[in-house]
Order: sequence, then structure tokens, then C-alpha cells
Amino acid sequence: MTAKEAQLTELLSLSARTLTHLTASITAMSFELLNSQDSAVHAAANKMIERMLAINNELDQQWQLIGDLAGVNLEPTNALEQVELQALESVSDEA
Repeated sequence: MTAKEAQLTELLSLSARTLTHLTASITAMSFELLNSQDSAVHAAANKMIERMLAINNELDQQWQLIGDLAGVNLEPTNALEQVELQALESVSDEA
């Protein structure tokens, strides 16, 4: 692999890593929005989680191609993150 090819592979890796972090952040926010009492917000959060799953599947394909370019095996991690859900108390309950 030439120096330029190595640089392009590194750039692709950094871009895919950034997108992976971005989708994880949006997914985490969507799970937080599921706590909303507003049915429209709750429905939008569910839709966003589904969209993020589709994007994540496409990112897995990108990681595979980057691994092929770099000559390494980049397995999708499918890492699990523990999420704690809590009921939010309304302001009137605290008074």
C-alpha cells in the first residue's frame, strides 16, 4: 500500500469512526426521549432509533470495506451499553 493509499484508508477510518460516535450519541438521546410523556416525542424517538439501526448497519458495511482496503479484519463490535431509565418527576410533585 502506498503512502497515499494509507492516508486515504486512515481518513476513511476516521470518518467512519466519527459517524459511528455520532449515531451512538443520537441513539442514546433517542432512548432518553422515550421517557417523555408526550406521545409525539415518544413516537419520534422510536422512529429515530429505527433509523439509527439502519445507519449502523450501513456503517458496518463501511467498516468491512475499510478493513479490506487496509488488509485487516475489522469485525463490527456490537458493543452493548447499559442504559438506566428513570421516571422523571414533574415540577409540581417537587413543590
